[in-house]
Amino acid sequence: MKWCNEPITDHRSGEKWDTSAAGCGVRVFTGQYFHAIDAKSRLTIPAKLREQIDPSAQGYGFVAVHGFDGVLYLYPPETYRAVAPQFGSALHTKKDVRDYERLTYGLAEQLEVDRLGRVLIPEYIREQCGLSREVAVIGVRDHLEIWDRERWQTFIRERLAQHDQLAERAMALAQPAGANGAAEPGEDST
Repeated sequence: MKWCNEPITDHRSGEKWDTSAAGCGVRVFTGQYFHAIDAKSRLTIPAKLREQIDPSAQGYGFVAVHGFDGVLYLYPPETYRAVAPQFGSALHTKKDVRDYERLTYGLAEQLEVDRLGRVLIPEYIREQCGLSREVAVIGVRDHLEIWDRERWQTFIRERLAQHDQLAERAMALAQPAGANGAAEPGEDST
């Protein structure tokens, strides 16, 4: 996957990450936007987020997936193809793998974007993800997340105070074992 944004600077280490790439199709999605699902179950995808996608490289529309934490994920089609879990045929003997694939692919839905930038969110998806009329559209790196607005605001209130601890744990998970002398999560470094 190629990303197109300007270099990102890690605010802790000062390290710069070069995310520029010629001919890339998606920029990193960021931001929160508050919108309403209309009476016909259509949601307008914010223009700033739509502008991040090059349809010739990423396809047009979105793939809607019931994501983690009961949140609706929207992926550009080619991004979804790149990140969709793929298990070897040997793992298909495992019931959990088969059940996970059934839920992941069976409940995925192709959503077209109309000329006004709206997607139709099927009622069953709204019910599965607990989406009321008022929603938050969140840019999360390679996908969008659609949250019930009240639930999103509660999440922010509860988790924002834990930002530094979450960042430390996430960075530790992203580091290869033993890199920079970092202990594995849950491992005592003494």
